[in-house]
Amino acid sequence: MTAAPAERGRTVVADRAVRRIAERAAAEADLGGRPARVTDGTAAVHGGRADVRVDVRLPYPAALGETGERVRGRMADRVAELSGLTVRTATVRVQSLAADRAAPPAPAPTDDPNGTTRGARRPWSSRRFPAALVALAAAAGCALLLYDVLAVHLAGRAPAGWRTRVIDWSAAHGPGDTPVVAGGAVAAVLGAWLLWLALTPGLRGVLPMAPVPGSGPQRAVLERKAVAELVRDAVTAAPGVTDVRVRCGRRRVRVRARLGFGDRAATHGAVRAATATTLDTLGLARPLNSRATLRPEPHWRAPGVPPTPGASPGEGPPAPGHGTRSADGTAAGPRTGDAAPPGPRTGDGGPPRTGGGRSAPVAEPVDPAEPGPAAEPPPPPKETDS
Repeated sequence: MTAAPAERGRTVVADRAVRRIAERAAAEADLGGRPARVTDGTAAVHGGRADVRVDVRLPYPAALGETGERVRGRMADRVAELSGLTVRTATVRVQSLAADRAAPPAPAPTDDPNGTTRGARRPWSSRRFPAALVALAAAAGCALLLYDVLAVHLAGRAPAGWRTRVIDWSAAHGPGDTPVVAGGAVAAVLGAWLLWLALTPGLRGVLPMAPVPGSGPQRAVLERKAVAELVRDAVTAAPGVTDVRVRCGRRRVRVRARLGFGDRAATHGAVRAATATTLDTLGLARPLNSRATLRPEPHWRAPGVPPTPGASPGEGPPAPGHGTRSADGTAAGPRTGDAAPPGPRTGDGGPPRTGGGRSAPVAEPVDPAEPGPAAEPPPPPKETDS
């Protein structure tokens, strides 16, 4: 019996259509009048099930755990409603945060009294590249072997030369030979690598966020780069801080800051307080430990400490009557303001006069309190007849 035309065929929902629905639904999430911006999205349809993921930019400040759950819940409901598919996994990745001055205060955290959150784990990576590489290599080897076997049994052809050589080589070498041992070691390493990929979740660049009660099996993650940016922005606002470098790991956040002015102890406390406050507002499933290091700049000086004599760039010139010394320790000539005024002198031992009516330069005596050899006076000029 032939089926009716209306019952023939099937409906196929493309991945692109599901991705568009997920991106539009994430952008329509209710975040208290502050929209979320979708930067990227992916979707994969397997029969009647779909896996969707979107990358969003959320307004700041806000509780990232609750905000991510709202975006993910809206996305999963709309995809299931409009496409008719069962959403197996719905993932929301927070790429960045946008400052919003009119943002409402963050709600209180929902963790248990012990300070831990159960059920929040890092999502598993799809491992697309390793899976595709292994599948391609296995498919190529099986296809080559199947072609040779069918050619021998169905077409009556001779076996391929490579298969004959492999069989002969295997018959002539035992388990103790060096090539066999090397091949076994390579196979063992590849097998261990595949097992490691299969048993570990991957995605080391993201941190799981605490789930919101009533959200079901949906999860949210926060990239470690976003955590570092938030901490760096908060520490930079501390008074006296000139340069900040933040490194976010899976267990700890390391902050390295430079102090340009102000009290060192007070600024260090402000840096630690800003780091702790920022980490508490992220809504992560596992709290991160923080370590802050504050180092003063070369020009920094503690408040109330006078500048060191001789080291300040604004130090005045030496007093008149004291000679200055050059780099080799010898006394330099007289300063401009210390020279004797020109004019005629009486016979009291003054400097001799020259033909032009000007007095000859005389070396200035060096202060005996200063160390170093005394300056030798220049030879007296010869008298000229006027």
